Amino acid sequence: MPKITVVGLGIGQPPLLNSTALKALHSCDCIMGSPRQLESIEHIHALPNQSNLNQVRLPLPKLKQIADDIKGFDHVTVLASGDPLLFGIGKYLQSQFNDQVTCISGVSSLQGACELTGLSLQDAQLVSLHGRPLTNLNRYLQPNRNLLILTDQNSHPQAIAQALVAANLALSTIHVCERLGYDDQNQQQFIAKELATSSASFDELHVTVVHTQGVGNVMPNFPGIADAHFVTDGESGKGLLTKREVRLNILTLLQPAPEEAAWDIGAGCGGVAIEWALWNATGQVYGIEHHDQRIACLNANREAFGVSTNLHIIQGRAPDCLAELPNPDKVFIGGSGGELSAILQLAWQRLKPGGRLVASAVTEPSKATLWGFTQHIDQGPADYLQVAISRHDIIAGQDLLRPALPVTLMCWHKALEESK
Repeated sequence: MPKITVVGLGIGQPPLLNSTALKALHSCDCIMGSPRQLESIEHIHALPNQSNLNQVRLPLPKLKQIADDIKGFDHVTVLASGDPLLFGIGKYLQSQFNDQVTCISGVSSLQGACELTGLSLQDAQLVSLHGRPLTNLNRYLQPNRNLLILTDQNSHPQAIAQALVAANLALSTIHVCERLGYDDQNQQQFIAKELATSSASFDELHVTVVHTQGVGNVMPNFPGIADAHFVTDGESGKGLLTKREVRLNILTLLQPAPEEAAWDIGAGCGGVAIEWALWNATGQVYGIEHHDQRIACLNANREAFGVSTNLHIIQGRAPDCLAELPNPDKVFIGGSGGELSAILQLAWQRLKPGGRLVASAVTEPSKATLWGFTQHIDQGPADYLQVAISRHDIIAGQDLLRPALPVTLMCWHKALEESK
């Protein structure tokens, strides 16, 4: 296995490298980096020494190729911008090569932006839009937030300002910090509603700092998203969205946790899946749905709420389409297409030890299937409840509470000894 050292060059020019970084640059048989990074080390003492005359320097390949290219060398030094473990290449290489990777951190552009604007790093939400959809920003668009944003050509300052205006945050302050660490570093300050229509231009090396201000109320601040905020394709789709009160009970039973893999089977328009992914950013949620119209709504909601990085939409019928998914830590079954019994059995089989399985039922046959499953696994549900909600309505000019159909929820915990 090759030895890999990832050197963060920091934002200073020339790069300020410690003795460990310089030793790695001298002793390795290959240095990989972008053209700008390779050029930045030309004038420091990082040239091959007499014991390593065969050292080569290569442009950094795409992530899909880098692991294969590295395997051809004994010791590779990979150049990174700033801190390679802060939205950088370090984490990816660790996932591919484990303990063969050593990371040496430099001062990141996000730290430089804090220095320039006076923002305390611990008071900010770090957001990377580099190589990611601009809509990922949506999940952070609530009032009174400090956002430190890494961008690319699709998330330029005007696009960020337009997203803020659309989220009723038009009064937000935007700082664009350009060429951090260079002699000509620069900061420009704007109000979102003004920048949204501005023709101002910016250096491609920049970080955007946002203090969100305004009415907001477009994106939720707390679990329990109003049903009206979801795309449901009009009246025809509203019955295919798990209502807020039931949704919150489901998520409470599931107890989502960081880094978990989760299945939402019969995701419909995405009520449960969206909230699951939104409030558990490091979990990976797989929303399974087969109906074209509901898939369209699910996709629209995923973009609207900015959860495209951790909500994966699987179009197909369960249980057949579940074979290629990772084993789940948590499963919710909200729809089954007549295959509830088979889905329950497969989900329980694939569920990791210590995991939770939650299923809902409205009709009597479905409730009977849930009880039959309980007998099959010889384990009673850890939680068994019925959610009955009445909502405001008006008949003949008079207020009343109209009851919705009660929803039965069952939750099973898989014991740790199931792994034996």
